[in-house]
Amino acid sequence: MPEITGEIGKERILGGLLKTGQITQYGGYPDDGYYQKGLSRQYTVLTLGQYAGTTSITVAEKTDLISNNCVYDRRTKLMWSRYPSGGLGPAGDGKMPWTTDGNGHGIFAFIAAVNAAKLAGYDDWRISNDVEILNLRDMEQPKASPDAIAFPGWPTSDYFWSSTTQPTGVGYAVLVHFSHGTMISAIKTSNYFVPLVRGG
Repeated sequence: MPEITGEIGKERILGGLLKTGQITQYGGYPDDGYYQKGLSRQYTVLTLGQYAGTTSITVAEKTDLISNNCVYDRRTKLMWSRYPSGGLGPAGDGKMPWTTDGNGHGIFAFIAAVNAAKLAGYDDWRISNDVEILNLRDMEQPKASPDAIAFPGWPTSDYFWSSTTQPTGVGYAVLVHFSHGTMISAIKTSNYFVPLVRGG
């Protein structure tokens, strides 16, 4: 547990969380758009050298060429794959189940293949947890989608898995819906997009 010193009220309270991105004030209330508290996002898009080109990823006899482009978040110190898979999964649309199905499709089989192939030169990729992927939302955007310059290939109006299991039902995992910016849960056999992250 971190050490707590000083007296609340006599010290300036410093926040370490990111801004929601919301800058519009609604209804004249002191909401996110009014305060705009938190740290601004600071992304570095990596496209040169090891981050150029693509890496061939094969899962369950399906192959996708995934971009080596990455996005480094200087605030959270996380590195994200800039584009999700668009060709893996049971339907070949990039969506896959949380659990591994009978044909070998699943987000953890995907991660194993990504690390074996060393996407962008790294072998420590993982599925982001629910807190990490929530930090990508920009609540000023109509669909709360991630920054369009940093993440131009992320589908909006769709769900992305997290690695976090729902505590009240272990057959379900947490997702973020990049259409409303909401967090829900779904049965782990459902097929959704997969965010790749490293660090943290």
